[in-house]
Formats: sequence, structure tokens, C-alpha cells
Amino acid sequence: MALGILVRLRTGRYDAASNDLASPEWPPHPARLFCALVASMQADEDWDALRWLEAAPLPQVWAAADVATARTAGFVVVNATGGRGSQMWPGRGSGLRQRSSVLPSCDTFAVVWQAEPDDAMLARLVRLAARVPYVGRSTSSAEVTVVVGSVPVRPEWTRHVPVPVGAVGSVPLRVPFAGYLRQLEDAYESGLPAWQVGTPSVAYAPQSEQLAEEPVSSDPVDGPYADLLVWGLRHPTVPMRGDDVLTVTDGLRRAVLSRVADPLPAEVSGHGADGRPHVAYLGLVDVGHRHAHGHLLGVGVAVPRQLSRADRRVLLRGLLGVDAADPLSLLRSRRGQRLELQYPAVPRRGLDPQRWCPPGGARTWVSVTPMMLDRYPNRRLDVTEVVAGSLQNAGYPIPEKVEPLAAPALPGAIRLPRQGTVPGWARKPLLHCRISFSQPVRGPMIAGALRYLGCGLFVPEAEHADR
Repeated sequence: MALGILVRLRTGRYDAASNDLASPEWPPHPARLFCALVASMQADEDWDALRWLEAAPLPQVWAAADVATARTAGFVVVNATGGRGSQMWPGRGSGLRQRSSVLPSCDTFAVVWQAEPDDAMLARLVRLAARVPYVGRSTSSAEVTVVVGSVPVRPEWTRHVPVPVGAVGSVPLRVPFAGYLRQLEDAYESGLPAWQVGTPSVAYAPQSEQLAEEPVSSDPVDGPYADLLVWGLRHPTVPMRGDDVLTVTDGLRRAVLSRVADPLPAEVSGHGADGRPHVAYLGLVDVGHRHAHGHLLGVGVAVPRQLSRADRRVLLRGLLGVDAADPLSLLRSRRGQRLELQYPAVPRRGLDPQRWCPPGGARTWVSVTPMMLDRYPNRRLDVTEVVAGSLQNAGYPIPEKVEPLAAPALPGAIRLPRQGTVPGWARKPLLHCRISFSQPVRGPMIAGALRYLGCGLFVPEAEHADR
């Protein structure tokens, strides 16, 4: 199994010098990414994760081959002290500094290890990556994420792999090694910069074929959620409109939190999860057939794949009671409305977990509830890139294609949540879209800023779902 750490350059620029200091570093050195992870450590458990990573087999580097370079020069105050200086910096003079940077054709690169971390180790690596502010110089702002299994591929990437020393076209890349973390700690305690720690260089060269030319795997990729538990509405009940989905999911979340024993797991409450996927609270609506009216059929709770066994037991006991003898059966909205639930749900298509997450995954998904973007589009980042980034942030592969839609594509899909139900902190654009992946992805598929309350829920397009 592959472990990939993806780095998205927020400004599209990579600022780092190569070994000779005169030219920019490209492809990126794995040791530099490792140092960025080291700088984000906060707990003793983080040490274990990085010791495991430094001892892993040599990684590959997947990065764009088409790059432009830029060079800047300026005078800066030097660290060395001496007789010269200025009134502002006594004893310190200025020196000319020339810096080079790379502008790759793709703003994302990946460092990929053929290694399989356990759940606890993976969770620590995810937390470390989420805290990294930049890779390279501090001007090289970055967003770092961790994926396992099938690493999403960009067509612009070339795979750089270790080769024998002296191989034609090879370049030396610095790599982490067993004991590197200890040497970095010793250097820090001595007041030395990380670059003064000697790291071995390994020859890397691009493979002869682009990644995009490799055969596409048909094996499904795991999403961030392992299970979907579904409750139906107890009848008779007055039909509830689907645009009230946020009212329902807010009530569902409060009901679950009231039943789960303290201390609440971070992934259940959403507080302190440090970038790990939370439990998602979903409203399941009647959608996707010609008679669909979009009314509420039931609710669902999506359980994160990274949730520890102990926390999973705590969550399931809260949802279903001891030995599943006392399942959640009642929701109350903040306005006092009651909604009676039935578990297990009566068999019908919209309440079948496989409707929302077929075992074989699906390549193409369509939004049922509108997705709230994680950020605003701008001149450098169009809406398709924002949607792709939102999916990646949620723990899914980067989609092969994003198609924004002017209106819902499915009968019964919810155009917008009812006015007054969107939380006050959520003020980014809402949209519907169709997304396609290069290989099947397992659901449930939930993305965007309101995904944990069910806005941004997708369903497989019927002809693309692999049951």
C-alpha cells in the first residue's frame, strides 16, 4: 500500500535552494518535506510517527517536469556580527542575497512511500501534515495532506525514482534516514539550522513514461468514511421538505452528542480533531427518479475510517445503546419540532446505505445537497480548482473532472437550504456540481465547508455506480 504526502503550493511557487545554493531545488527533496513535518511536532506521539517515516523505504517524488524559474536579489541584514553595522543593527551589516524559486506547471507535488502505517500512525501523520504552514522557505506557503492506498495522479506529473549513482539524467535528492530525527533535535538544541545536519543524497531520475500514461486501476479507492448508519422516519409523519436539511442535521448532531458518553471523542464533537475527518450528520432525501420530490426520508451518521476502535465503540454505544437495544429514536429541532426515527430503516432505495456508498465505489458523483466552497474563487483559482481542493481537503482523491452546474442535475435534489438555516459562520458560495474520478471511489461522498452537517452530499450517477 502506498502512503502519499501531497503538497499544494498556495501561491504556485516553490522557494528552496538546491545543494549548490545558486539554483532552485526541483524536484523537491524528500528531506525538506520531512523537516517541515518535524517543525510541526507538538506531542510525544508525533515522534513515533516520524521515526517510523524516516525508517521507511526510499520514497518516490511525483512532480511536474515543466517548470519556470525566477530569481530575486536584495540586501538583507546578516546574522554574523562584527565591527561594521548601522544605527538600527549595531555590529551587523547587510549582505547581498540572491534567491531562486520554481514555478511548476502543476501547483501540487507528492512524495510517495511504499509503506503502510497503522491507524494510529496514520492519524498522527495527518495531524502533522495539517499543521505545516510552508515547505521550503517561509515564502513558500503550502497545504499538506496525507493519503493512503491509491495516490491521486495529476497528468502533469513525472515520477522520479531512485536509480544507481551516475545514471543518465539523474539528480541528487536529500532523503530522510533512520536517526535523522535525533540529529535534527540535537542541532536544534545546539542552535544550529537544519540544513547543517548532514543528509545522504540519493540519485533520482524520471521514469521514461508519464504517470498519466499508466493504465488506470479499476480497484476502488477508500474514502474517509468506513460506514453509514441509516435511520428512517417513523410513520405516520408529516412530510418534511428537503431544504430543511440543516435544521434536521443540527438536531441529529445534538441528539448524538447527548447520548455519547464523556469524554466525547474529538471526531464526534468536531473539536480538537486536528484535520482528521469528523463524524458527519446527514439528511437523506428522496432524489434521483422522475417522481422524486426531495422530501426527507431519513437521517444518516457517517463514521470516519480513521476513528480508533475505542472511540468507535463509544460512538456506536451512544447511537444504538448497549447491544443495539436502545437506538436513537427522537430528534428535536431548536424550535421544538419533534422527529421520530426508526432503526433499522424500512427497506427502500433512498434508505439503503448502498444507494449512497456502493461497495464497488463509483467514478462519477452528482450533488444532492449544494456544496459550500472551502474558499472563494479568484483570478488564480477558478471554481473547478476550489471544488477539487475541497474534495481533497475532505479526504478524497483529486477528481479528474469537475463540472459546476447552474441547477441540480437530479430530480428532487435540494437547490438551496431554507433561508435562515445556514449557520452564521458559513458565508461562502453554494453550488451544485458533477465530479468524476479516474477510478471508483467509495462513499459516502461529502465535501465542502458544511459537509459535517450534510450540505455537499453526493450520490453516484446510476450508470457509473459499481455495485
